Amino acid sequence: MKRPAWFRCRSSRPSGRRDPVTVWLTEIAALCEPECMATLQSKSLLPPGTSAGGACDLPALTLVADARNAVRTLQLRAHVISAEFVKLCQQMEQGSLDQAPPLVQSLVGHVTEFVRGCHGGAAVCAKDCCSEEESALLTACDRLRFAAVPSLMPLDPEEIAGHVASLGHAFTHVVDLVLSREIQVLVTVLEDADSELAQRSALSGLAALGLEGAHLSRLVAQCGGVRALLSVAIDSRSSPVRATALRALATICCVAEAVREFEKAGGVEIIADVLTESGRETASGKRRRSEMEASEAAAVLAQITAPWMEDNDSVEGLVEHIRPIVHALARLVEETRSTETLLLAAAALANLTFMEPRAVWPLVESGAAQKLLEAVRAAGPRIPASVFLREQAATLIANMAAVPETRTHLAGSGDSSGRTVTALLCFLQVRHSPLQRVNEISAAERLQQKSAIALSRLCSDPEVSKQVVEMQGVSRLVRLCVDERERNHSDGVLIACLAALRKISANCGTKVIEDLGAMDLVEPRLLDSFLLYSSRQESYV
Repeated sequence: MKRPAWFRCRSSRPSGRRDPVTVWLTEIAALCEPECMATLQSKSLLPPGTSAGGACDLPALTLVADARNAVRTLQLRAHVISAEFVKLCQQMEQGSLDQAPPLVQSLVGHVTEFVRGCHGGAAVCAKDCCSEEESALLTACDRLRFAAVPSLMPLDPEEIAGHVASLGHAFTHVVDLVLSREIQVLVTVLEDADSELAQRSALSGLAALGLEGAHLSRLVAQCGGVRALLSVAIDSRSSPVRATALRALATICCVAEAVREFEKAGGVEIIADVLTESGRETASGKRRRSEMEASEAAAVLAQITAPWMEDNDSVEGLVEHIRPIVHALARLVEETRSTETLLLAAAALANLTFMEPRAVWPLVESGAAQKLLEAVRAAGPRIPASVFLREQAATLIANMAAVPETRTHLAGSGDSSGRTVTALLCFLQVRHSPLQRVNEISAAERLQQKSAIALSRLCSDPEVSKQVVEMQGVSRLVRLCVDERERNHSDGVLIACLAALRKISANCGTKVIEDLGAMDLVEPRLLDSFLLYSSRQESYV
């Protein structure tokens, strides 16, 4: 019988004429050892460029991934239960108590399943819950279920409404408790991270939570997330990690509670140091802080001083560091070639003038307004952030012009005479387009309004009024008043333009306005002119 080739190779013996290695190579071509292949496949191979020590990061990365998944799952479950609450409340508002018992049973079932999920799916009752909050939630479920049991007596809507409200408060409390537990995991990983990879993972998780909305940002602040992010921004040796920490901080500081934690940790001083050090060089000629870090620091500053944030009229430490902050931002505006960095620095400067009026003096010292206008001119109108950048520039000038002593500086003299007025008149030429997105249309409307406000304040100076007339700016102001489509039907733009026209007519006479046939914009009372051209035909009596 003819034997297979592999058997012949296996049974062959090396002769004295053949090298053992050659014989082994001949045999190995026909042999297969399954157990060796299985062993190799079971080994954990690290990605290229990763040292063996990177395996130590796996527990931290696993904790971060589990926490993020838990938060996502919790949000989905809470959304389902919230929908059950809405159904029950709608039926009660309509007086349909017949449908209340099944809806109550469904709601209680979902809540009980939610609590069971928090304990790994094990059956739970009020006595064996791991926390008082969960026990109170299950007790509220029992009370609501008993109140909605069909009986000979009609259901009491007030009693059921009270139990539903109690259940809602208890459920919200438990959800916040579980969310805080998972958020604390992320904060702990960030504080105890021994590697850049673990830090980046935790930072990504916290930033993602901040993007979810104000409520999660509050919970992150309560769990010490703001202080942890500031620590990384100071202590990390990696510039990209420090910049990522500042970016996450800007995301979290969208609520007053986070800003208060920012104040307690000395955040303003830290941001001032980052901005200032970005302009200093080491002995080797490199910047102490990269422009990326300065850009993210400007984003944090713009966020904590945002005028739309509720219960945030002032930020502790801002007055003490206002001068170095403004000078550093002005230098950043002048030096950067990044449109995003320019927009963030401009927004920070504009927001500072809202929150701290004393910022106008370092703004005058640094020439920030002129530097910003020059940067806007150099950037051109075709960049993606053009309308938003011009809006911030107009806002800065309008807020500075509210202080009479700054108007001479803004109007300029010598070679710079008229540059501010020219820029504002160019800003007034912007028009919204149906092709633009909603936020771009809104920004264009605000740009017109802020530019007109700035002109009305600057036109208190007769010389500025003459410049507007000479540059044919009156015709554009009149057009914005009489044609509501030009101003996107905004009454705010109308009022600002009317105020500017009246300042110009007071300083330069009414001839130019008469030539345009628009005396009804300046002759009667301001209220009469407003009612005549307002987009809203309402009675203001």
